[in-house]
Amino acid sequence: MENNNSDEKVYVTRINLKTATDHRKELIDFCLNGKNEFTDDEKAQGKAQFLAIGWSCVDFKSDDYSAFYDTVVEYVHGQNRRLNPALKIFKDARVNDLFWTRDLNGVYWICRVKNPAKAYLNRELDIGAILPVEAYEFELEVPGQIKASFNRARGGIVQRLQYPAITEYSKFVFNKLSGKNYYDINLSIANNVIENLPDFELEELVISYIQIVKGYYLLSNSIANKSTTVKIECQLISRDVNDVKKAVVQVKGPKAPALNALSFKDYENKGYYIYLYAPKVDNLEEMKNVIQITTEELQAFYKEYKAILPESITQFENLFNIGFSEKE
Repeated sequence: MENNNSDEKVYVTRINLKTATDHRKELIDFCLNGKNEFTDDEKAQGKAQFLAIGWSCVDFKSDDYSAFYDTVVEYVHGQNRRLNPALKIFKDARVNDLFWTRDLNGVYWICRVKNPAKAYLNRELDIGAILPVEAYEFELEVPGQIKASFNRARGGIVQRLQYPAITEYSKFVFNKLSGKNYYDINLSIANNVIENLPDFELEELVISYIQIVKGYYLLSNSIANKSTTVKIECQLISRDVNDVKKAVVQVKGPKAPALNALSFKDYENKGYYIYLYAPKVDNLEEMKNVIQITTEELQAFYKEYKAILPESITQFENLFNIGFSEKE
C-alpha cells in the first residue's frame, strides 16, 4: 500500500466549492462526482475529481497555473482589489495535502491532492483553475473545529486548519475511506486528548465541566461571536435557586500567552464569578471571584464523564474508532 513520507508536513485546508456561477449543483457534480468532460489519463486512473476556483474572466490559453496566478494578480491589483487567499492556497498545494469541502446536501468530503493545480477555463461554471484530487464522501458530522470553519461568518473561500488533532484526524479519515495507507498517524495526539484538543472542542469541554461539576447552566444567547474581541466565551447561571450566582468563562489553549486576572475586574465588580482555563494566569491572588481550572481537574472530569461528553471531544481519544460504524 502507498505510504506518504512521514517527514513531509501535510497541510489541511477547508475550501468552499463556490464560484460566481448560477449552476452550483453542476459545479459540485463537475468537481466531486466526476461529471466532467475529462476522458484522458485522468479518466483512465478513475473518476476525475477536482477542487476549483474562479476567475474565468481572465483570458488564458495554457494550463500553467503559475502564469495564470500572475495574470490574476495583475488583473486584481489593476482593479484595486485584494487577492483572494484561495489563489495562493492552490499555488502552494502539494501532492498529499488534504482538503475538506462540503456538498449541497451538507455532506463533508475529504480530498487528497494528486497533482499540482493547473489553469482550466469553464465560463459557465466560472472555473479558472482546478486542483486534481482523490475525494471521498464522509458524513454529515465532523469535529467542531472543521464544522465551525465552514459556518464562520465572512470565513472566505479557504482556511488553513492548523490544529495537530485535526491533521491526524484528517489523515486517518482519508486512509480509512481510501483503503490505502497514505499517511502515518501520530497516535500521541490520541493519547493526550486535552493537550491536543482544538480550541473549539477545548472550550466545549471547559463549559461542560462548569455546567456538570460546578452546577451552572449555559445561557446559549451569550456565546461570543468568534469575530469579536469579547474577553469571555459565554455567561452561565447557577442551578441553585437558593444561591443564584452568575459566572463567565475564558478558555485559552496550551500555546496561548498568560491571562491577566485583573483584566476581568469589571466582571467581578458586577457580581460575576470568573472561571479561567489557560496555561498560566497572572495576578490571581488579587481577585476574589476568579477561579482557575487546572488541567488536572479537567483531565479527571474528562475521565469520569467521558460517556456523556460530545463525540466531537471524545473522538480524538481513539482515532481508530471515529464514526465509521456504518462504513465497515
